[in-house]
Amino acid sequence: MLRNKPDTAEFVSGGTRHHITRLQVEAAAARLAPAHSATFSRNREWYALVGTGLHYVLDLITEATGIKPSDVKTARLALDALGFPVVCWAWGELLSAGHSGHTASA
Repeated sequence: MLRNKPDTAEFVSGGTRHHITRLQVEAAAARLAPAHSATFSRNREWYALVGTGLHYVLDLITEATGIKPSDVKTARLALDALGFPVVCWAWGELLSAGHSGHTASA
């Protein structure tokens, strides 16, 4: 069990707040193919580590709750709040300039 992390976090979809639990995330990860398999895509930057698998943050929350978060930032912050390591897969200009949809300039 992770210390100092809540069992429940919130995310927003369509202006409505929803709850997600650590157990829901772990169960969803068990059902999803990890990103290091044939599901990896260069068009997906943010992943969460659940157990030994990397999973795209939007897919993970959508699978866990049946509700797609409004944006990637909302998804990654909810997973981080639950204590899951969140990582960015960056290449090219993402390394130097960041992603316009995820930086303060957006």
